[in-house]
Order: sequence, then C-alpha cells, then structure tokens
Amino acid sequence: VTPGSLELSRKQLKLLISFGAVFVYGAFSSLRSHSHESFITETSIPRSLSEVVPHSIYPWAKLDLIPVEKPPSSSHHETAIFWHIPKSGGTTIKHLYKCFGVSVADKFGAHIQHHEQDTEIISFQPWPKKSRTTYVNVDVSNKEGILHASALGLVPSDKADIIITTKPEFAVGMLFDKSHRGRFLILVREPIDRLVSLFYYLQVATWEVSYRPDWKKLSLLDWSQKHAQSWRDFLVKKIMGKDQFTEEEFEELKETVRKYFVVGLMNEMEESVNRFNAAMGINEKTTEYYEPCMSRFFWDHHQESGEAHNSNEHPKLLEGSPEWNILAEQNSYDMRLYEFMIELFEEQKDALYSYQ
Repeated sequence: VTPGSLELSRKQLKLLISFGAVFVYGAFSSLRSHSHESFITETSIPRSLSEVVPHSIYPWAKLDLIPVEKPPSSSHHETAIFWHIPKSGGTTIKHLYKCFGVSVADKFGAHIQHHEQDTEIISFQPWPKKSRTTYVNVDVSNKEGILHASALGLVPSDKADIIITTKPEFAVGMLFDKSHRGRFLILVREPIDRLVSLFYYLQVATWEVSYRPDWKKLSLLDWSQKHAQSWRDFLVKKIMGKDQFTEEEFEELKETVRKYFVVGLMNEMEESVNRFNAAMGINEKTTEYYEPCMSRFFWDHHQESGEAHNSNEHPKLLEGSPEWNILAEQNSYDMRLYEFMIELFEEQKDALYSYQ
C-alpha cells in the first residue's frame, strides 16, 4: 500500500460519507428549516472519519492540519480554520478579520445575494461601497453546508483565507486533505466563566435559534443542577468527536492540541490576535488595513475593545460557591484542558513570533 493509495482511499471514504449525508439531508429537508442552525443543535450524520475508521481519534488533525512549529508557506496559499466557541470572543475575531479585508468563509456567504445554488466557489464583496468584507459563497456553520463546501472544493479553490465554524473537527476532516492542510486557530475562555455567560446570554439573545427566555425564571444554581449537563466537558467532546473517553485518550488529545492548535486566550485577546496574525502571515505589509483595524479593536480605547462584540454584562460567579462547584465537577476535563492551554499559550510564543 502506497501513501498515494491511502490518500485516495481516504478521499473516497469522505465522498461516500458526503453522498450518504446529502441523501439523508435531502430526504428529511422538508421536515425542518435549515436556514439557520443553532450552535447547540447537532445532526445525526457521522461526526468525523473517527466514527468510520475504528481506533482513529484524531485523523483530522494528524493528516489535515499544519503543525504549529511550521512557519506559513511563502510559496502557496494556506487556509486557516478558526473554531468559534460560543461566548469565547469568537464574534470579535470574526469582525476583526472582516475588517482586515481577508476572504472569510462562515455562515453568511451562501445566504447573501442568493448564492445557495452556486455550483462553484467564488469570493465577493456584497457591499463594496460600504464595507471591504469579503465572503466566500458557502455556509460552514452546519454539517450540510460543510459537505456542500467540500463538494465544491472550498479549500483547493484558494478562495478562503479563513474558515470560521462551530464544527471544527467535522470541517477539518471534510474540507482539508494531505495536499491542502489547514492552520488551526482556537480562542478559549475559562470554562465556568463561559458557561455562566452562556446562561445569561441565551436569556436575552432573541436572534439566536437557541434563545431560552424560560431561563429567566431559573436561578444559576437551578440551571447548573438541571440544564448545564448538556454542556459537560464541551471542548473535550468536540475535539474528540465523541462523548465517552478514557484518561489515556485525554492525554492523546492534549498532545494533538500541543502539536496542531495555535492557542489563544480570551483574557489575552490582543496577544492572541497577534499570534493568529503571525500564523496567517497577516501584518502591515500584507494588508493596508492592518493598523487601522488593530487600532479600532485594541489600540483606540474610545472605540471598540477586544471584548465589545456580542458581549452581555452579567453577575460574576465566585469560585467555591455552590454553583461554581457544580459546574467545576461537571466540566473537570474542560478545566484541565484550559489549564493545559494556559501553559501552552506560554510555550508557543517563541515559535509563533519566529514566523516573522
């Protein structure tokens, strides 16, 4: 068996999954609306190749991502993929890169100016007189859209500079391959702080499909006891692509994160963005909008800060309180992963700045 034949087989497997998933979606599309998908709702199609190939937990990272230690290529286009974790600063990241004028593939491009039925990948500026925002005509916020983008050849087209998705493991496995590896970016927030923010946010977020006005009647303690279970160890489960795992698998996950994830911390937003920019080769020489956008988001304190977008003020939870203890117990692996990422944030600094 040659490496080439393995790659071919893997691509064929992806196509089989894609065709099967498209069939399922086609059969049931009349039963539900899919113009917008909540970041909470999951679909029932395979989450990754790891559910098809036994004992392969992270093939999407090992085969399809660029190691952190490897600098950006000067000879060919690289596409970054950013995992938009709910209530972790992702909206700010999205607005920043749209400000830079880079080509963004997120959930909007397919639905602006009726691009849902396009048969080829294009990038376009929908409002050139008002905004330099450049979209790619796909929706990578849900699995159906990711499969459609894969079928159109999103990454090989070189039209997208950054893919922003809430389905990172599935998106990497379906959109990238050995010949078109991606640069993985992640911005994380202290897990309990994120959950508390989510609890208050969904009470008022009428624009979200997952809007929960009924939570206004709950205390944080009641919510922690009765509703927070669905978010148990959210980060770890998303990366692994499964709900049950062993301690050994958790250690393997940490090693995968160490090798392939460019880690940012929400409470170190500007520093994190500097590292993402280094990984993507974005600086004052590559875009004329670098300094104006960085000033707008970070340097000019009279305008927008790194946490301004989609923020929602709420009471802080004290460590050691009953609510905190419940959430900490429910999310022990996410807490451990976060602590590991704090260490990794320090470790990665020299490697990332050496790119420049």
